[in-house]
Amino acid sequence: MNFLLWVLQILLALWNLIGGVYTFFHYENLKGGWGNDLPKSVWMAIAVLQVLFALALLLPKLTLIAAIYLASNAFLGCLLFAQYAGFPGMLWGVIPALLAAFVAFGRIALKPFKTHPSRKEAR
Repeated sequence: MNFLLWVLQILLALWNLIGGVYTFFHYENLKGGWGNDLPKSVWMAIAVLQVLFALALLLPKLTLIAAIYLASNAFLGCLLFAQYAGFPGMLWGVIPALLAAFVAFGRIALKPFKTHPSRKEAR
């Protein structure tokens, strides 16, 4: 399970890194239709946060926070996108959002439980 989570984390990091860089440098392509709902400064902030959290997804101590942010960012993007593109276009955000939520859940489930002080770990 840990191997699967790492593979998903790497793929999601690449997906969000590319998406954040694209949003930052190609904001003009978002204009028209759904891109006009938010000002440019908000799009730039979202793009920078997406890149930072994509990189944080690869850091073991920040994985859970990054996965939760990226899942919520993708779900909120789907809500915005649904107004203009409908269901087929939403899949570009729903699938990564579900995968990021799975990574967050998996990292919570795999966290080692604290052992009782009277128990010693077998080595």
